[in-house]
Amino acid sequence: MLTLCLWFPGQPHSFGTPQPIVIALGDDVVLPCHLEPAQDAEGFTLKWTRPDLKPRFVHVWRAGVELQDKQHPQYQGRTALFTDELKHGNISLKLVKVKPADEGTYRCYIPALEQQSFVQVVVGAASSPVIKLVGFGKPSGSVVLECTSSGWYPEPEVSWMDSEGHLVSAGPPETVRGPDDLYTVSSRVTVDKRHGSTVTCRVHQDRTNQTREAHIQVPGKTQPQLIGSAQPIEVVPGDDVILPCHVEPAQHVVAMIIRWSRPDLDPMFVYLWRARQDNTYMKNPMYRGRTSLSEDELKKGNMSLKLTNVQMSDRGTYTCLVLANNLETSVELIVVNSVGSVVLECLSSGWYPEPEVSWMDSEEQLVSAGPPETVRGPDDLYTVSSRVTVDKRHGSTVTCRVHQDRTNQTREAQIRVSGRNHNRTEQTTQTHIQVPGKSQQMQIPFQSEITEV
Repeated sequence: MLTLCLWFPGQPHSFGTPQPIVIALGDDVVLPCHLEPAQDAEGFTLKWTRPDLKPRFVHVWRAGVELQDKQHPQYQGRTALFTDELKHGNISLKLVKVKPADEGTYRCYIPALEQQSFVQVVVGAASSPVIKLVGFGKPSGSVVLECTSSGWYPEPEVSWMDSEGHLVSAGPPETVRGPDDLYTVSSRVTVDKRHGSTVTCRVHQDRTNQTREAHIQVPGKTQPQLIGSAQPIEVVPGDDVILPCHVEPAQHVVAMIIRWSRPDLDPMFVYLWRARQDNTYMKNPMYRGRTSLSEDELKKGNMSLKLTNVQMSDRGTYTCLVLANNLETSVELIVVNSVGSVVLECLSSGWYPEPEVSWMDSEEQLVSAGPPETVRGPDDLYTVSSRVTVDKRHGSTVTCRVHQDRTNQTREAQIRVSGRNHNRTEQTTQTHIQVPGKSQQMQIPFQSEITEV
C-alpha cells in the first residue's frame, strides 16, 4: 500500500509504518502512529478505524476519555493507547490477543489536524508437521507417508522433497478450516524404499513467510514396520470390534512382548502379552475380560486386538507396541450411538376420550416403544405422541396406530423406512371424525403424522 502525503513545514504530520506488520496468532501487537514534530495529542480526538468493518471504530479517544460505546464489539477490552505517551505525540495502539479476524488495514486519524496514516496487519499461525507411515504402496517396495500439520493461518501449502532436495510428486492435499478459523492440512505421498533415504514434508505460508518442516527416514526393505489403520474405526455400543495391528514383512511374534495401551488412561494398559500369555494384573479394570489376541495370528505377525461389548467410554486412541523392535502404531476408535437405525415420532391431536398408541412393523407385529406422551388441551381434547427406534431396512414399512376403545375409533399413519442409500419418504394423513362431546356431538379435526427425528 502506498500512502502519499503533502508535508508543509511547521505542520505536524502523523506517521505509521510502510511495511505490513506480521503478528503471530494470540500475541500482542503495537500499531505505530506518532506526530512529527512531536506535539501533545492528549487533547485531540483520536480515531483508530478499519474501513472494512461496520462499525469501523477500533478505538476512539475524545476529551481524555476512551469512547467504548462506539467501538466494534470485536475489539472491546483488547485495545489501549499509551496515555502517558500522548503528550509526546505517540498515538500508537496496543492490540492484545490477536485473532485471525484482526487482519486488515488500520487507519490512525486526527480530525483536528486532518492527518492520517495506515498500518497493515497480517495475522499468522504455524505449527510443525508430523509424518507417519500409514501403509505400503502397490508398487513393490514402496511406502505411503502422511504429513499432517494443524493450527495454521492463513491457509498454507504442502510439499514433499527427497534427500537431495528435489520435489516429490504427491496427490492434492486435504485442508480443513476449524471453528477457530485455523487450518489443518494433510498430504500423502508414495515413495520407494531406499535404505537411508530421507523424505521431508514442508509446510509454507507465503504471506507470513512461515515455514515448518518434518523429516522421516524411509526404512529399507529388510526393516520391519508396524501397520495399524490410517482411518478411524467406528463401532456401535454393545458390538465387538477388531483394532488392526500387524508387522510387515510378516514374522513370528509369539515370543515378543506386545502392549496395547490408551495413553489417556491410568493405568493405561488395555492388553499386555508377555511370556506367551495375557498378563491381566497390569490391565485397566474397564478392559478386563473384554480384550484378547489370537496366538495363531501372532505366528503370522498379526497383533490385532479384539475388543468385545464396546462401551461409549472405549472411544479413544489405542497404541500397539512391540517392545523387542520398538515398533509402534496407533488406531483411533470412534463409538457412535447408532448405525443404520432411525428414530420415528408419531403425533396425533384432536382426540376424546384419551386414546392409546401402538407401533407395528410390515408384518403387523408390535414394535416395542417408549411410553407415549399425552397432553390435554384447554378444549379438553387430547394430543398424543410416541417415539420408536427402528432399523433401516430397504422397503420396511412402519405403522403408527392410534385407537380409542370406548368410541371404537382407530386411525393409522404409515412411513416407509428407507435403506441407507435410499431417500426416505414421509406420509401425513389428515381426516375428520365424529367423536362424542360432553353434551353434544362435535366435529373434531383429527391429525396424525409420522416424522423422522
